[in-house]
Amino acid sequence: AECSRVISDSLAQDPARWGVEARAQLHQWQLKLFLERGAEAQQYLLSNSQRHLCCDAMQAQGTQVTISRLQRSVADSLATV
Repeated sequence: AECSRVISDSLAQDPARWGVEARAQLHQWQLKLFLERGAEAQQYLLSNSQRHLCCDAMQAQGTQVTISRLQRSVADSLATV
């Protein structure tokens, strides 16, 4: 929780200090926390505006995403649950 607070405070004080790549990595970290901890992750997540800032950075990188057959199969299986 302390790490999340420090990051959140830093983003609030000077968002420009965090480059696009760093914010994109923060976005990945937030997703990982949410996936691993579910509802318990709420205490570690950044504010909505900060999460949007990080998500926008991820999208701004223009990274091409290629979905594997395995990922597609898992998604199809989960959709039936």
